[in-house]
Amino acid sequence: MSICKNSKIGICTCAVICVVLLRICIGWHFFYEGIHKFDPAANFSSKSLLGIAKGPTAELFYWMLPDINGTQRLVIDEIDVESKTTKDGKEVVKTEKRKTFSAYEKAWDIYYKKFLSKHKLDNVEAKKLDPKEADEKAADAALIKSNQKYEIELIYNRYLESLRTGAELQEKDILASQASLKRYQEKIKTIRNETAFEKKRRWDEMMKYRAESEAWIATLDKLGNALQSDLARVIDPQFAGEKGNIITKPEKAWIPNPVEPSQMKLLDLAVTYGLSALGLCLIIGFFTRLAALGGIVFLICVILTTWPVPGYYPPLPSSIGNFLFVSKDTVELAGLLIIAIIGAGRWGGLDFYLWHCFGKKICGKYLTGCCCSKTQKESTQN
Repeated sequence: MSICKNSKIGICTCAVICVVLLRICIGWHFFYEGIHKFDPAANFSSKSLLGIAKGPTAELFYWMLPDINGTQRLVIDEIDVESKTTKDGKEVVKTEKRKTFSAYEKAWDIYYKKFLSKHKLDNVEAKKLDPKEADEKAADAALIKSNQKYEIELIYNRYLESLRTGAELQEKDILASQASLKRYQEKIKTIRNETAFEKKRRWDEMMKYRAESEAWIATLDKLGNALQSDLARVIDPQFAGEKGNIITKPEKAWIPNPVEPSQMKLLDLAVTYGLSALGLCLIIGFFTRLAALGGIVFLICVILTTWPVPGYYPPLPSSIGNFLFVSKDTVELAGLLIIAIIGAGRWGGLDFYLWHCFGKKICGKYLTGCCCSKTQKESTQN
């Protein structure tokens, strides 16, 4: 069996079977990797791989992560907060200076307005249900909505107070950590010491600053989740526990999207669906060349992230093997190159029908002079 009838290069039936098996095996690996990421228990996040990138392209992958060091989400600003009190039967408005995590307060405000609009409470006047009106509660929907709005405002203001108090209590520690991080980033630009000890020290220091910021961010995210749960409980107790709709975006995001989905969610979905689709196409031999090229691009990114080159810290864990330039991803990439070049989807795949129904016509019309067009002419004459 030959690759092309006008080519002197031939390939035997056993080789064809082996290439088809190679295509299916690589396709199954991609497909299973993709569908496994749909499992909530897997807790998949691209951050786990991109966040530990090393080598000359590490900064590119760090850039893909939204605010990896938390320097934008942990910005603390001073704002004017108005409070209303009643004195001698008159309403008195008092303004005071408060500190807050501005990125979180903005995100909460967006969610709060969307929440009120979703439940048609944005134009309702907040009013606490009087005990005397309790008998009318079942009959008057307006009273129920007014009371819900009152409780929602109360809960939201309580959480805002917690956010602002937290900013005031943690401001010193956060500012000190971010100042140390900035000095570290400036210092590593001038360091020329490439000893193993120095590389380890720099990596550990970078991970320490990230761990500090992630701890603060995790606390603020949990506070946001609790806010959503408590707001949902007011509407219906069965919705208590609803969370995940507040997306706190950094000011400089590589995909500007203010609320949802976040850029990390988009990246995770792209990897999950992309791997599943590429694997399925390779298994059934559908658009095999394009699927193989997509797999090659993905593996190049993985190789650039792990960077199996000696001298870079941290070294790859020995549990996944020992590599010197050629890793298991490089081997799989070489297999995909073979599949892409020889068009293995036409052997035991749906590309066979695509080629005979459409490919030959397109090849004969636009690629005159190539071996495939000559084959078509000869078969027509015969």
